[in-house]
Amino acid sequence: GRFDAALNEFREALRISPDNPNVLFDLGNLYLQMDRPAEAVAPLREATERSGRSPLIASMLGHALISTEDKKNYAEAKTILKTAVSVDNENPFAWYQLGMIYDQEGDTPRAALATAERNNLEGNPKLALASAEMAMRGIPTGSPDYLRAQDIAMVSRTELKKDKKGNRDRE
Repeated sequence: GRFDAALNEFREALRISPDNPNVLFDLGNLYLQMDRPAEAVAPLREATERSGRSPLIASMLGHALISTEDKKNYAEAKTILKTAVSVDNENPFAWYQLGMIYDQEGDTPRAALATAERNNLEGNPKLALASAEMAMRGIPTGSPDYLRAQDIAMVSRTELKKDKKGNRDRE
């Protein structure tokens, strides 16, 4: 709740260590917490560059760009998030943000695929399966995205069967 004091602390930290991507990342996060996403973009963009395009930091930049609610930022956010998940595909937050972009674009099948990825990572096979099946209905058969949705569906079905069998064993 003491955002002004925190901002002053970050300004001092940046004065001492202006190239530190972690300080820039934290400053960007503070702006997001203050509901000032437009102000979060610059420090997060710089943190992304200075960190060697760390997928974690880049996904937060994508989030800030989306949070501005300025549609002009969505293409950049999509590019950043697609790169982030290609480097680290085990970040549910990045998949969630990418799904939001696909949804904004009206690409429901890829939004469903991103949701399937996120639910798969979060250990929710029931929702991952439903989302993967939805994705497969709209993505061209045989395409890389279709095959990925198919993989998630298969893994999710296996998990659900194991869960069902485990529950029967306890009865």
